[in-house]
Amino acid sequence: MVDNPLPPHPAVASAHRNIVLALDKTEDCQKVLEYARVYHKPGDVYHVIHVAKLVGHKEEIFHGPVGTSVNFYEKSLYEVTKDISATKEWFKGRIKELEKLEDAQCIPYFYVEDTSAPAAMVAKIIGDLADKVHAHSIVAAKSNKTAWEKFTVGSTARALLSSPHTVVLVAK
Repeated sequence: MVDNPLPPHPAVASAHRNIVLALDKTEDCQKVLEYARVYHKPGDVYHVIHVAKLVGHKEEIFHGPVGTSVNFYEKSLYEVTKDISATKEWFKGRIKELEKLEDAQCIPYFYVEDTSAPAAMVAKIIGDLADKVHAHSIVAAKSNKTAWEKFTVGSTARALLSSPHTVVLVAK
């Protein structure tokens, strides 16, 4: 599910850089925003993407006569809608500081995926956007979730590093 369509101006050979900034809901994504503020050049176009894993997957319980089952979802439609609205507000708040950059353009992309979506799928969504906008680079954050993960790259960033899309920078 895409909340924002591709920009009306596909990137062709021009003076500006198309940079995909991949934000997640951890505090580590502040590093990505800092990268954009510090290293931006006049005319840069930031394609800021967030892939929210909010939609609960369907569960099925088999019981009774053969072929009968009960289906239910991890979250109700009301809960999912509420989560999507809250996450959109969070996303808008995070990119507000990029909109203050007078000489750069900020285009937001909001995707909603299943809660069981693996990191490789999230990385594919980010990489596909990079391909569509002819990105010069993708910037993702290194996640520091546990003591062990402080020494490794997060799973989505790792999946991006092994993808063929474009140059991937990991902000740490």
